[in-house]
Amino acid sequence: MKETIAFIVRLPARHEQVHALERDLLQVLEAMADEPDFVSTHLHQSPDDPDTFVLHEVWACSKEHFLRHHLARPYRQAFEADLAQRLRDARVIEFLDLKRHGQRAA
Repeated sequence: MKETIAFIVRLPARHEQVHALERDLLQVLEAMADEPDFVSTHLHQSPDDPDTFVLHEVWACSKEHFLRHHLARPYRQAFEADLAQRLRDARVIEFLDLKRHGQRAA
């Protein structure tokens, strides 16, 4: 079975950059869905801080492979180049260890 990783990404946007960040983020999410290692993603917006986006991503690869290979993909280059000016604080990526998987039976 192929290794699977999961992580949370917190993106606290500058208020005046929220719409631009969301637009660019949606483009990246659409492109990454075509990656062979991609499993799933959920994009959330904090109700307590609407300028903050939170992603939950699952990939079928190692953490090292994701950081080295997927963050450097061509479709991410413009997003990564503009990210510092769009955020009020640093992006936080928190890798998670799966303890249990559950979902409603069909």
